[in-house]
Amino acid sequence: MKKKIIGIVVVLMLFGGGVYYLKYRQAPKNDLLTLSPRVGNATASSEFLNAQRAVSFYRDEIAKHPDIIKNYVELAQLFLQEGRVTGRHHEYVPKAQSLLDEALKRDPNNYDANIIKASMLLTMHQFMQAKEIAERMVTKSPHTAIGYGVLCDALVELGEYEHAVEACDEMLKARPDLRSYSRASYLRELHGDLAGAIEAMQLAAETGIAGQENRAWALYNLGKLFLNAGKLDTAAYIFNGILEERPAYAYALSGLAMVNKVRGTYDKAIELLSKASQSMPEHIFLEQLADVYLSDGQKENAEGVAKIVMNAFEQHEKGGWNINREYAMFCANHNMNLSEALDRAKKEYDLRPTNIDVLDTYAWTLYKNGKASEAVPFIEQAMHRNTANFMLHYHASLIFAAAGQQEKAEIFRKQSMKENPFVHALVADGDEPYTAVAKKIALR
Repeated sequence: MKKKIIGIVVVLMLFGGGVYYLKYRQAPKNDLLTLSPRVGNATASSEFLNAQRAVSFYRDEIAKHPDIIKNYVELAQLFLQEGRVTGRHHEYVPKAQSLLDEALKRDPNNYDANIIKASMLLTMHQFMQAKEIAERMVTKSPHTAIGYGVLCDALVELGEYEHAVEACDEMLKARPDLRSYSRASYLRELHGDLAGAIEAMQLAAETGIAGQENRAWALYNLGKLFLNAGKLDTAAYIFNGILEERPAYAYALSGLAMVNKVRGTYDKAIELLSKASQSMPEHIFLEQLADVYLSDGQKENAEGVAKIVMNAFEQHEKGGWNINREYAMFCANHNMNLSEALDRAKKEYDLRPTNIDVLDTYAWTLYKNGKASEAVPFIEQAMHRNTANFMLHYHASLIFAAAGQQEKAEIFRKQSMKENPFVHALVADGDEPYTAVAKKIALR
């Protein structure tokens, strides 16, 4: 009965996911300035009703005063925020893009329109374009916090970490709030300062308003810091606390699902991720669901969900998103399309050769394609900042083992286990995911 129920869930998600991506991959022009109903009771929430009123106001203002740039920018921000809250980026990013294009056609140097466009490009993983715009706007207005925030994000993604720290410092000087503290937290994490990362993310959450999405997002990332350190009870406490403030928040559900995955309660993890995916069509939840099925030995269901993930990647790419790294890592973890995964990882490495996640992905796809020795210099470069990342060091242990460097493999195996004693419960575990020598050292 269990297998049958889970199989039904996969079929429903395949159907639902396909319908969503077909419907919203291109926003119809005659539907440009509207909000679609949210899932379930969320449509009746005060947050959604306020968003609807704001959309109506700025839509009317644009009709009455088409030369006022602020109206286009404010409406574009509303759509981007709705995409963030609902996960329906394929519906709302094109709407925002159309408004920003109109604003910039009327005033090419408008600061707000340019910065919001750069933020939108970050969402689409067009990092170099975002950086170029943000740098130009920061020069134009060097005391505005949001510009430094967008620039910081772009620099992080491009692997320019020293400059990202500088941009974050400027943002903190201009406005020490949730957005600046959360960026400081991530930079501290990248540099191996876990305690500092937790402190900054706590500050970010404390400056937010209970129930609002940005505070829930900060708390989710705080919970992830504890989850990634193996502090399961603390992580679960935080995720449950988010749900008290913002019921059915998809990321909190996914966080609890990962806690259940580590504890081996796969049915509960699957239930939570199914709920998260139904309320917000973000492919990360489907990736996690595929991983849980794989860990639970449900290969057929894992493959079914993987098909949805690949469809999501395809639709993102058609919408102008860069998904090379995400595609490569997912395929490497699930031992599928490995040659294409390596090609995409190499392409992303050529664009962002100093980004830690890109280096890790390139090394991992090389390893999965039987090129462990070639992967060694890339995984070494990924680790040179001493980032406390258990998955990075787990990958390193397997790469060095497969390359015949057993001493280094053992060092990084121990480091990964020290950072998170539950590392093996958090990785995907297919039938033959690793070479025999790598598996032997990994499971000692």
